[in-house]
Amino acid sequence: MKVLSTLGFARSVLLSGVALSSITIALPASAQEATAAEDEGDRSEIVVTARRRDEDVQSVPIVINAYSAEDLAERNIQTLADLGNSTPGIVMNNIAGGNTQTIYIRGLAPGNTAGDLNVEANVGVFIDGIYQTSRNTIDILSVLDVGQIEIAKGPQSALFGRSTFAGALAISTGKPSRDFSGSFQATVGVDEDYRIRGALSLPISDTLRARVAGGYVTYDGFGTNAGARNDKLGGFEKYALSGALEFEPSEHFRALLSGFVTHSEAEISPVYGLPVRSLNCGNINAATGLPLLFCGELPPRRVNDVTARIPDTRSENQQVSLLLEGRIAGVKATSTTGFTWASNRGFSDYDLTSAGTLFGVCTLGNATNPSCGSNFANAPYTRLTRANLSVTNIERVRTFSQEIRIQSDNESPFQWIVGGFYFNSRIPIAASGLGADGGGLAANERLIQVNQLATPAATGVGPYDFTANIFLVPDSNVTQVVGSYSRASTKTFSIFGAVGYELGDFRFNAEARYNSDVKQAQVFSISNPTSAPGVNKPIPGTSVPAPGTFPVIGPIFKRTFNSFTPRFTLDYRPVEDILLYVSAAKGVRSGGFNTANPVSATGILASEVPYEEETNWTYEAGFKSRLFDRRVTLNGSFFYVDWKDAQVSAFTQNPTAVNPVRIVQNAGAIRAKGFEMQADWDITDMFSIGGSFIYSDPKFRPGAYDGSTIPQCRAGTTPATFTNAPGCPPIIAVPTANGGTQFVPSLDGLRAQRSVKTQYNVHAVANVPVSDDWAIKARVDVNYTGPAFNNLINTISFGERTLVNARLALESDRYSIALWANNLLDEIYVQNSINQPRAGFPSAFSIPEAYLGERRRFGITAGVKF
Repeated sequence: MKVLSTLGFARSVLLSGVALSSITIALPASAQEATAAEDEGDRSEIVVTARRRDEDVQSVPIVINAYSAEDLAERNIQTLADLGNSTPGIVMNNIAGGNTQTIYIRGLAPGNTAGDLNVEANVGVFIDGIYQTSRNTIDILSVLDVGQIEIAKGPQSALFGRSTFAGALAISTGKPSRDFSGSFQATVGVDEDYRIRGALSLPISDTLRARVAGGYVTYDGFGTNAGARNDKLGGFEKYALSGALEFEPSEHFRALLSGFVTHSEAEISPVYGLPVRSLNCGNINAATGLPLLFCGELPPRRVNDVTARIPDTRSENQQVSLLLEGRIAGVKATSTTGFTWASNRGFSDYDLTSAGTLFGVCTLGNATNPSCGSNFANAPYTRLTRANLSVTNIERVRTFSQEIRIQSDNESPFQWIVGGFYFNSRIPIAASGLGADGGGLAANERLIQVNQLATPAATGVGPYDFTANIFLVPDSNVTQVVGSYSRASTKTFSIFGAVGYELGDFRFNAEARYNSDVKQAQVFSISNPTSAPGVNKPIPGTSVPAPGTFPVIGPIFKRTFNSFTPRFTLDYRPVEDILLYVSAAKGVRSGGFNTANPVSATGILASEVPYEEETNWTYEAGFKSRLFDRRVTLNGSFFYVDWKDAQVSAFTQNPTAVNPVRIVQNAGAIRAKGFEMQADWDITDMFSIGGSFIYSDPKFRPGAYDGSTIPQCRAGTTPATFTNAPGCPPIIAVPTANGGTQFVPSLDGLRAQRSVKTQYNVHAVANVPVSDDWAIKARVDVNYTGPAFNNLINTISFGERTLVNARLALESDRYSIALWANNLLDEIYVQNSINQPRAGFPSAFSIPEAYLGERRRFGITAGVKF
């Protein structure tokens, strides 16, 4: 990794420190807020305001995983992947150096994981109460001044609003303290893992206080690249600066202004493409005699082979928020205002080989070769060449949000809240494109597909490679042609409220939100099939080019999606430290548009442009308890999810489309049953053990189908002869939006892709005093994550792993030094996988692309607090 040019920043951070204590967490307008308070003789209690009352987390009828800054340090959680590996019921996935970050809760993984930011997430991420539209700039735990992280499981749409179909993840940054304080932390680890973090709280006056913080991390990576063995894959360099100013002139009013700036540069992740000869199921490709699909478990590879010169993925994120609180006559009024700015440009290797893909070379204008410029006809080639291909993704996001709520501020049995919310998300640009290396080609030469499985003849005939030719550039490692740009916006208007009543040992609470999303999108295409191959020009930067650049300007799509999302809870406390509860909550994932390619004879069908919202009702029964003089914490939950109109990824059914165009469509229903358990036991004042377990098995219901694997799975030539190819699910007939019928693979009884059925964690903690001031603290975690499927038809599995993390520290109230290790046993596993066509092969081949999980990482961390 190259060193950032901001060395002055690093020096300034050395003068600061990092907060190691738990700070108040401010979630979205109607979500939880949490603080951690030390309780002599008891583990830290987490206080939440899930219904806008201060409550111990053990009194809230919601399953919540909360991590203070101390918890994150003890578990060495530095990334979202670390957080997912340490939290049963949570799965974090990303590709290509952090692009397309996805979060799944309780196995409720969406069938659609489109990179389009106008497509809602299943799990919303909030920082200081502000929703993060960009999913590519949020993995900043290693450098952000994190006070606490809280994960609320189950639909949170009534309280959180946006994109909380299956749950919500909230990150709270550190807040100013009333006394002068600060801390500093430095880490040195293997593979050039260097980190510094610091924070400083300054009481300016009796009513005004400030906090500044910063963090910097650099890491050389963990993946071996056969294409450049002296340069590891998976490295990154990040920094963050944050600050907060709090004004509290009286107990009746408080104002908090806070914000942060983050920057990240990440190398391509360790990744490989499964060799085509490993494909073993599905239909047979006539040209090669090979199957089109893979059935089985993806094996991890210790050594990958990708192009060494692909640029780093660069991400930036800025946020400013203002919180105003006032209290009068038993009523509290709160205003939360937020602005965010995010940008990302990601890169990845499309052919997944440092040598490049082998092509034939065809010459235009040759009288004996009239078909060389045609998109699909076979054409003669006169020589062979190799060309590298790489992918780029670009996004810019601007958001504004405003929430105002008024609520009861007393201890009476009757509680109420009413509020309103406005959100404006603008995506001035979202784009993707490809670079096919044409540096060795003359202006009138084009690329022809040749046999990748054997040494092809020096001259011959092959199909014209549409994708590679249209993206020809002088050097694909540094230049890509962005095939289509889109700009989009979402305006959200919400009103919400809650009422609750306590009658003896029973409590009833009802919340609801009416939400209206006004969505708009437009596509600009420079790579449509009618444009001349090889003449498109790269468009640098992250701005939409000037008018007239595009051969095709798509129509403006606009639609309003309205929803109503209630939640009802009833709980009962038979004794002081046992809570029993039941709940029913509705989650909504808004609909949208397919704008990947304009509606045309060669694009998508008009009926495929819109897709509808998907909904779920989650029914839950659980208990929370502290037993045996509060030395044992035992919690459990049982849930049932009724998921309708699931949004899944598919391909256009336009028979005249010249290239596979991926779309989102509603394709059936899912049911999920599961349970989770969590236990902690303080055996003595010095030793404790604990663990958690979750089982969730979401399955598609009859009638659900997959429109993305028809070429691979549907055998036969007519409806009367259609059947499933080897390894594929049965073929069923379903109606189309335009009144016809299509024959597609059934998903009945199959799991949602990337859904993990079983996860568990077991940990042991020791805190042994060695003097009046010092103690030895040790912790070991064993985290298991079961396998998942990377496709809807459940033929390709990946991801099973058992990771061991450990930490040994010598600490006092002021100083600490700790030796730590993540993935101590160096287990090698596939962290994520996607399927897509591969350069040089017919587009019907569905070739898995597997991303390696982080290998063993260890180091030493020293810190001081003052």
